[in-house]
Amino acid sequence: VTSDVTRVLAPLQGHGYHWDPSTQTLKNQGVKTIGLETPWCHAIGTHTKNCLLDHHIAFKFYKIIPPACLECWKVVATPNTFAQLMQMEKLQRDLTYPCKCGIELRDYTPKHYGSYFYNDSLDEGRDKYEKVRKLCDEEIEGGKDINVLLKRGCTEFEIEKGPSPFWHMTKEEERVYDIIVAYVCNERNLGRQPELAKKHIKVVWALWAHANGDMSYQPWNNNESLFPDYVKYHKGDINGIKADLAMARGTTRGGLKPATTLRFLKLAEEFANNEEVPLTSLPHAFGIHEKAALDFKVLPNFEPEVIGEHDETT
Repeated sequence: VTSDVTRVLAPLQGHGYHWDPSTQTLKNQGVKTIGLETPWCHAIGTHTKNCLLDHHIAFKFYKIIPPACLECWKVVATPNTFAQLMQMEKLQRDLTYPCKCGIELRDYTPKHYGSYFYNDSLDEGRDKYEKVRKLCDEEIEGGKDINVLLKRGCTEFEIEKGPSPFWHMTKEEERVYDIIVAYVCNERNLGRQPELAKKHIKVVWALWAHANGDMSYQPWNNNESLFPDYVKYHKGDINGIKADLAMARGTTRGGLKPATTLRFLKLAEEFANNEEVPLTSLPHAFGIHEKAALDFKVLPNFEPEVIGEHDETT
């Protein structure tokens, strides 16, 4: 069956791959670029690997771990904060070997950030581990708390195929992989990731940090939060808080200047104290019947009208 090329490559058709009659190969008609919609900033690409073919085709569609993947060893360092991630990205720019770093969006990786250093053998990986461990300890603030490890291949491989010491290719997988290599055209983009793309990615990093309660991004953002914080009412002078709320109501509903509202509140408070009456009773003495001046609790059988859907939003 594996000699029937069309049958073997059928899973790729309908996923962006089409037969090119002039070359008798399957080609991906999509635009190939590097690092535009990605969580990763790439310092140096992995020129000895073809992850698009090996991971996103051979493994994704056929569950094959190709030869290059069997000899892929990754040093993984896990920054704990956005600030450490930015230091890692700057550090990686000065290195001479393939590496990338970014935010972890995969639900099966229990961390917010990751940095990866690629190697082509176990010995190279062990040597790189020592170098990365030393760089984290000496070059990144708080870097001794960064976890660093050496792993084999991609995380997805271990999830699908089990512990990495037992990975191998069967004879059948070798035949299928040979057909994929021979008949699937994957023109690799070996150019560097555009700097404008990296700037966009770092904004995405900052949004991710904020969403996960990591405010160490603020120095990068001119010491400002990306979004305003809540106004908190559980502490502070209760009378001052009520005065602020009254000024806001006077401005938005009455068209009064805040200073005018404040003077009125002080006069009303003095009047209530002199007359020994509750301050909250004074609005009822104006003889007007605006909803803002009435406490709906005193109205019999009052039920607010509910229109449309309500989801008790936060």
